[in-house]
Amino acid sequence: MRLPALSLAALVLLSGCGMFGLRSAEGPTTANRLRLAAVIEANNNVDVALSIYRNAVAADPDNPDVIAQYARALADQGLGAEAVLVIEEALARKPNERRLILALGRTHVRLGDAANAAAAFERLRARAPRDPDALNGLGVIADLAGDHVAAQRLYREALAAAPKHVGARNNLALSLALSGDTDQAAMLLRQLRAEGNVTVRVRHNLGLVSAIAGDTATARQLLAPELSTAELDSLALVAAALREGAGRR
Repeated sequence: MRLPALSLAALVLLSGCGMFGLRSAEGPTTANRLRLAAVIEANNNVDVALSIYRNAVAADPDNPDVIAQYARALADQGLGAEAVLVIEEALARKPNERRLILALGRTHVRLGDAANAAAAFERLRARAPRDPDALNGLGVIADLAGDHVAAQRLYREALAAAPKHVGARNNLALSLALSGDTDQAAMLLRQLRAEGNVTVRVRHNLGLVSAIAGDTATARQLLAPELSTAELDSLALVAAALREGAGRR
């Protein structure tokens, strides 16, 4: 749902007058800028959200988390070159900042640039061979290339280093489903949900795994809050193709 213009204006106004725990005399903090931007972005007011992220960067230019969030928002809107530039400019000032290198790798993944993404993740591994985020990122690249065996090995390495790593657990489940092991995939995702991880991402992944397994009723139930009937029908066709492909391997 898109926030009405009046509500949006009120949000922006209130953000400087005490909303979210701000004190107007001091101005908005970085954390509160990011929270406000995330709320507005979630309501599809992308231009306003990008403006707030941009202001957050201007106010706190060496904060890796601010840079990463701004770059992610830019990449999500198809502004990939600008997203990479934002991170690289920050890395020029702080070349060894782990969070910036990780953000660079993830941005290149979003842009479909596997070579530069892998280079960023390997840069992290050169410093810490068992870095779970780097291993997870390399696993995603392997999955996108269709090498599910290598991807699963990398996800398991990440989980050996960080057993609760949600990203690696999610990605391992999807990789298993793509290689035909939908039972194990569903079990991993249900375990995540049982532990209290009820994010949309986990629910969507479980819906996709259910669709690949041929359980279209469960898939539709899990995905219906966000997808239209036409989108669900398209997903069912894609899932059938993935199921057939996995069966041939």
